[in-house]
Amino acid sequence: MAYSGTERFSPLVLARIVGVVSLVGIVTGAFDIGYVRSTLIVSGDAAATVHNIALHEGLFRLGFAAHVVLLLCNVPDEIISFLLFRRVNGIVAAIAMGCGLIGTAIEGLDMLNAYVPLKLAAEGGAMAAFSPAQLQGLSYLSLQLQDTGLLISFVFYGLDEMLAGYLIFRSGFLPRLLGVLLALSGLSYFTDGFVSFISPSLQNRLLPYLLFPCLPGEGSIALWLTIVGLNVQKWRAWATDPRTANWMP
Repeated sequence: MAYSGTERFSPLVLARIVGVVSLVGIVTGAFDIGYVRSTLIVSGDAAATVHNIALHEGLFRLGFAAHVVLLLCNVPDEIISFLLFRRVNGIVAAIAMGCGLIGTAIEGLDMLNAYVPLKLAAEGGAMAAFSPAQLQGLSYLSLQLQDTGLLISFVFYGLDEMLAGYLIFRSGFLPRLLGVLLALSGLSYFTDGFVSFISPSLQNRLLPYLLFPCLPGEGSIALWLTIVGLNVQKWRAWATDPRTANWMP
């Protein structure tokens, strides 16, 4: 039985909601960041980048919309995860949720930079004071600033995932391996973001290795929650712990 009359929420349903929205976020994020941006943005070439965006404007807009869907998914993901894990450790769960929501807010504001190339192209005559090369440079710079904003958000996402990994590992109602994988993913995000500010050259050398743990970490927990859910009996067992009595959903 997934629901008890003494509970305000069904833990199994909540777990599967987190799994589904996480999977949607992974797919939409990978589509924009992993496909659209890597296809249209040419590193070090503003003219080629702007040309690609103009030629494939529909794809660029679709990637933008997909990224917004990712951000929308992050909100219920963070809040529901807090509801599930606050009985394990309410303070850690609250900090994790806060980091995740701050990262989402930063990434959401950062999306304004992604829209600059479209806005400059749409303004037409209003931008007549700028040469084509200058407009291309502004568009390319805005996309580079979006990358910087993403790296800032990665620091918060990384902390979120490391703390969530700890909660999963300690909970007992999910496999500990999932917690380890998610914590490694969080460490990769945190390192990627933080090192990029200190030493961009080091970050470029580490990047292939930093990306590797992310998909297994995020993908495995998303699939597990969607398909299996969680062990409801072990989740309910936390309600008998007086240290977590005030954090129950």
